Amino acid sequence: MGDVPITTGDASRAADNEKNMTLKEALRVGKKGILWAIVCASSTVMEGFDLALLGGFYAYPAFQMKFGNLYKIDTDGTKHYEVPAAWQTALSAGAQIGQIMGLCLSGMAAQRFGYKRTVITALLFISVFVFIPFFAPSLEVLLVGEVLQGIPWGVFEAMPASYAAEVVPLAIRPYITTYSNLCWVFGQLLATGVLRACLTMGGENEWAYRLPFGLQWVWPPLILMFMAFAPESPWYLEKKGFGDRAKLSLRRITNYNEQQIQDAYENIKHTVVINRQCQGDSQTGSPKGNIKTALMEFPRCFEGQDRRRTEIACGTWISQSLCGSSLMGFAPYFFQATGLSAEAAFSLQLGGLGLGVMGTLLAWVFMSYIGRRRIYTMGLGALCALLLLMAILSFAAMDKVGVPWTVAALLAVYIFVYDSTVGPCCYSIVTEVPSVQRRAATVALARICYNLCGIFSVVMNPLMLNPTSWGWGTKSTIFWTALCAMCLAWTYFRLPETKGRSFAELDLLFHQGTSARNFQRAVVNPFTTCVLDVGEPDGRVSTPSTPGSQEKETGGVSIPSTLGGQERVVAEHKA
Repeated sequence: MGDVPITTGDASRAADNEKNMTLKEALRVGKKGILWAIVCASSTVMEGFDLALLGGFYAYPAFQMKFGNLYKIDTDGTKHYEVPAAWQTALSAGAQIGQIMGLCLSGMAAQRFGYKRTVITALLFISVFVFIPFFAPSLEVLLVGEVLQGIPWGVFEAMPASYAAEVVPLAIRPYITTYSNLCWVFGQLLATGVLRACLTMGGENEWAYRLPFGLQWVWPPLILMFMAFAPESPWYLEKKGFGDRAKLSLRRITNYNEQQIQDAYENIKHTVVINRQCQGDSQTGSPKGNIKTALMEFPRCFEGQDRRRTEIACGTWISQSLCGSSLMGFAPYFFQATGLSAEAAFSLQLGGLGLGVMGTLLAWVFMSYIGRRRIYTMGLGALCALLLLMAILSFAAMDKVGVPWTVAALLAVYIFVYDSTVGPCCYSIVTEVPSVQRRAATVALARICYNLCGIFSVVMNPLMLNPTSWGWGTKSTIFWTALCAMCLAWTYFRLPETKGRSFAELDLLFHQGTSARNFQRAVVNPFTTCVLDVGEPDGRVSTPSTPGSQEKETGGVSIPSTLGGQERVVAEHKA
């Protein structure tokens, strides 16, 4: 394997400038990139909107009457319909299966065609697929529509956050990557508001559920109008060997002068080379490429240091899915299981999602001062406690005054805590942990794991909540409390701190094998290829070895020989 080329002062200067940049400076120099990232992330609104529609429809009189079976008749003659639990599971799982297909395609397409063209293609397809649920005469046709719509949703789940991580400065990265969560919450809030408003149409009016489906046509033309002019990620262009186009992209996403653009480009180029050397990957980017090459990105995510990075990305999104968050999608149905009316259920859902928007904004404040690892761990701990409280209350008689409202209020607080910690922070972690070479594929794999867990959740929730099935009702929170506790344990031992780290620094930390709990205190210099780990409790320097690499040690500093050459230096351990 060849050595890393001698680092120019341009790359080092650009890296120092980005790490020392204040939030105000980042907003000034990166405002164009921020705007493009926001436009791309806005596609996530559609996913949140339709998934909230589907979960809300299970508690929706017009939808129940059209697609459900007669459940019971009250003494006053009021008829109650219920969509069978098997069909609830099939519809929700169908959407998840479609998203998994979309994620597989998006990982390959992004590697072959780039982020921009992948997102534009997904927007065109979603515009066509909306016709199916809008005109669906039966549950079978509706299922087909949910599967097909899930394919572009899979693209919207993975691409916007990955694109944002590569087009905005380091100081602003956590805010823009987590903006996807805000869009998702906003989509759910909008869907719940539409459903609440359409309740007045009556249970026999089919437009009460057709109109919400049709509103999905509003978003694609608006986003397409802007995405057509969006710049491609300079990191992608450099990986594919388009250096001149990468510089042009930097001009379109920053307000740098020509010297600063050259510096930033040299930093990107140096980081890409460092990443390949750390991975032992001699393959350079191919401007043409092919589907076979793109497909091979997935198995490479489990090779060398990428194996650990893939595990962390997947584990982070799995924890987000199995911490009980799926109850939020079934919130109106969950509220009805406590004994509340449909109107009260949707009103509470609106209030909870409003708290979710406030929570996401609050998360931006947290991420300015608190590390990702701490936010995620503390968030999971709080969610576990709230689920436990709901589980305890589930043994109280639900016909007692105040008990249903207390349980519902706890779920609303759960939504607020989730959207101020685990929900948005996950997007930042998952886009920062992957290597530059494998980011699109790793994020896609992580989201596939999330959706596989989502299928498990949408199978379990209807069975537990539906009165014609297991009929657990609010006791289902016992199940989610146990899973949330398991996710908390994984997070404590395996999730590293990525706050304030450049991509090159993360490459070296993973190459060195730094433990998750020592990431924050490890000192790295990607321009001397040294890794100084000062994180051991007894003050000793940790120098774990990586299989396939040899390390030279001088005064406690570990220097990977694969990153040697003229850049390797001898550093003295500083007490």
